[in-house]
Amino acid sequence: MMSIVFGLISMCMGLWGIVTYWWYVVDVFLAILPVILLFGGFVALMAGIRNTGLRAKIKGFDSNGATSASEDTSGKGR
Repeated sequence: MMSIVFGLISMCMGLWGIVTYWWYVVDVFLAILPVILLFGGFVALMAGIRNTGLRAKIKGFDSNGATSASEDTSGKGR
């Protein structure tokens, strides 16, 4: 019961703070927005790379873990 009361009091004080100091809230939002976009873009890029298998192609391995024919350095295919 006490946690509900303290939660409601905290929400009321937070709402009062947002309404009273709304311009500071807008400033903080505008300052944090580019960071959120940068982080979200990085996560999307990593998810896209993971889904396309680009990482495996960059390392010279196919999806089964074998090296590709062009990457063979044993000298047998020459």
